[in-house]
Amino acid sequence: MKTHWKKLTNPNYLGAYSIEDGKDLILTIKSVREEKVTGTDGKKDDCVVCYFYENVKPMILNSTNLKMIAKLYRTNFIEDWVGKRIQVGIEQVRAFGDIVDALRVRKIIPKEKESTIPCADCGDTIQPSNGLTAEELAAYTMKKYGRKLCATCATKAAQTVKDGDSHADE
Repeated sequence: MKTHWKKLTNPNYLGAYSIEDGKDLILTIKSVREEKVTGTDGKKDDCVVCYFYENVKPMILNSTNLKMIAKLYRTNFIEDWVGKRIQVGIEQVRAFGDIVDALRVRKIIPKEKESTIPCADCGDTIQPSNGLTAEELAAYTMKKYGRKLCATCATKAAQTVKDGDSHADE
C-alpha cells in the first residue's frame, strides 16, 4: 500500500488522506471539545476536536461539519452528540485559491450496526440506549449485573438490586 504524503505532515488528526479507497467512515462520537492544535506550520490555534469510539484519529471539526452534526441531530449542544454516529467522506472544496479534498460530515445519519448480542434475561437483541452502543450497554451490564442485558431488563435488574437493598434494612 502506498503512503499519501499528507499523512506525514499532521499525523495526529484525520484528514481527507486518511480515507482509503475513497470509502466513507462511519464513526461514533465519544467527545467533542476545544483544544490547542499545532498546525503543520507550527502555529497554534484553538480548534474543535471530535474524538471517536472507533480506533481512528480525532477529527478537527470546522464550522461546516459542526453545523451539519447539529442539523442531523437537531441539537446545538455537543454533550448531546455523544454516542451519535456520523458518516465522514471526502468532498472537493475551494480553499486557499485552489480546489482541495476536505473531510465532510455527510447529510445522512448512518444506520445503526445490527447488534447480534442477545439479552440474557429476555432473549431480545440488545439495542443502543441512553447514549451507549449495544456493545457498550452489554459490557456495562455484564460488569454491573454479571450478564448482558437490554435497557429494559437492565432497568428491572437495577430495581431488583434497589429493592433488595431496601429490604436489607428491615
